[in-house]
Amino acid sequence: MKWLLWIPLCEAFRTIPHSPLGRSHLSLKKNTPYGSLEFVPLSDVYKGLDSDAIRSIYFSDDLKDIYLVEKSESKVTKVVHSHPFLTEPLIETARKHEITTVVLDPVSSLFDKGGQFVTGLLDISVMAIAFSIVYNLGSIFFKGLQNGSTNGRSNSPVSPFGFMKKTEKAVDQTAIPTRLTDWAGSPEVLEECAEIVTYLRNSTLYEAAGAELPKGILLDGPPGTGKTLLAKAIAGETNATFLSMSGSEFVELYVGMGAAKVRQLFEEAREKAPSIIFIDEIDAVGKKRSVSNAVNTNDEREQTLNQILSEMDGFEPNKGVMVLAATNRRDVLDDALLRPGRFDRLIYVPLPDRPSREAILSLYMANKNIRVPVGDLAEATAGFSGAQLKNLLNEAAILAARGGSILVTKANIDEALEKLVIGLPKRVDRRSLSTRVRVGIHELGHALLAASFPHIFDLKKVSMKQTYEGIGGYTLFSEIQEGGLYTKEAMLSRIVVALGGKAAELLMYGEEGVSVGASQDLKQANELARAMVEQYGMGVGLEAFSLNPGRSSERTRETVDDAVTMIIEYAMVQAKKRLTELQGVRNRLLVRLLRDGVLEGAVVMEVV
Repeated sequence: MKWLLWIPLCEAFRTIPHSPLGRSHLSLKKNTPYGSLEFVPLSDVYKGLDSDAIRSIYFSDDLKDIYLVEKSESKVTKVVHSHPFLTEPLIETARKHEITTVVLDPVSSLFDKGGQFVTGLLDISVMAIAFSIVYNLGSIFFKGLQNGSTNGRSNSPVSPFGFMKKTEKAVDQTAIPTRLTDWAGSPEVLEECAEIVTYLRNSTLYEAAGAELPKGILLDGPPGTGKTLLAKAIAGETNATFLSMSGSEFVELYVGMGAAKVRQLFEEAREKAPSIIFIDEIDAVGKKRSVSNAVNTNDEREQTLNQILSEMDGFEPNKGVMVLAATNRRDVLDDALLRPGRFDRLIYVPLPDRPSREAILSLYMANKNIRVPVGDLAEATAGFSGAQLKNLLNEAAILAARGGSILVTKANIDEALEKLVIGLPKRVDRRSLSTRVRVGIHELGHALLAASFPHIFDLKKVSMKQTYEGIGGYTLFSEIQEGGLYTKEAMLSRIVVALGGKAAELLMYGEEGVSVGASQDLKQANELARAMVEQYGMGVGLEAFSLNPGRSSERTRETVDDAVTMIIEYAMVQAKKRLTELQGVRNRLLVRLLRDGVLEGAVVMEVV
């Protein structure tokens, strides 16, 4: 676009349109190769020919400019700008008057060539600027390359090789306060980690038995189970150099940068052996590689992964170097990364069971003044991770301090538990009485049905507290037996309890008066029923069936949908039947619930 702007400017300077009045241009001047000449209209040429006032006429090579030499002058004094279509007849007229006519050779001029000289200057200027930019970038590039090749990194803050800066963190084990005693949970997991520490401290016995240090150990498990804490504990317990990086730190914008980081990391680990390399969230860089040249492939990530694979089990030995990695997405990791020789050992860190929760709670309660039996806390926190348990006790301690006390009571624990599980409750309930009655009926529907299965569920609490997350009330209950193999009876009971809220509303208000408050309950019930049919073979007539989503026919899907619908309808019938039997109990409990806002599970269990 820059070139296009110059042409009209030059053209406007060079060409001045004819005026219909003709003589209005006599006083104008025009720059030509013959100097500044008077500009006259074409009609003046014909008048000069008729009056025999013109000695000779010169035409430009394109027949657009006409230069006049009058008999009273010895040089060109006037110029006419015309069109070649009009100029050709003028040549014939001049010859008839025996006037000398000459067609000039092309003249290179800043103005007569449409600004070609200006355009050429611009071309040269732009090329000079572009060359200067490329030269400077190249200087920075090769300077960074030289620094990267000599010391593995560039210290220049403006260098494009800033990725070569040392990002791994070499940690002195004496500076890490974390020990294995700071982690609680499964004793089997702790034993596996303690074995690593023993080998790194004294490898004589293991070497005598022909054992080798595992090249890699992968810590897998749900978030919050203490995988990173275990890595810190191993670093604190051993005398080995500990190098830590996050998986996301390997992923860079340009291909090859992440691989360079991997090389640097392992080179430093070999120099400081015995050493441990810890890669947190390794799934950020270790995902399965693409099997095709799809558009969504990530060449940088794949090259980085290839370099990790090569460094962990390639031609260069890694004696005294162990890779410790953590992830909660083992299913997305590349198979080549998981094979023995790279990650020789997989340690699964599960959510803590009740004995493990007791151990974790005892560990975190040591520095707090809590007068609540640890067994009760462990029972009330089924499904909690270690991080959630720590957060629960911390929230309870904050609530106690807010009330001006250093003693953490059961009320503080209950309030913290509700805050974490349900959300932040509203202190003032501004709902109408009719809304509160509907919420009470809904929640009592869940509670009464949960209490009807005392061998499966342990009812904890029924509440009408409203939260800022949009929850109008809630029912807390846990399973009597954690984990293990769920039976069809237990799963049907869970569906019945989930439908209890809507069943209670249907019995009280009818089909036309039911609210939308059971949307989440319906979602959970249908998901569980579908899992029973598609995954566990619990559908009627489908006891040996397991759905393959990608290879199922339309008829099979219809059969599955019918089986799911049958389970949901059966559970709804059972819920209505049981709540009809407990209608009197529900009415009495509703009065107390509206008055107190909360009912303990033991109160409901007594009257069911």
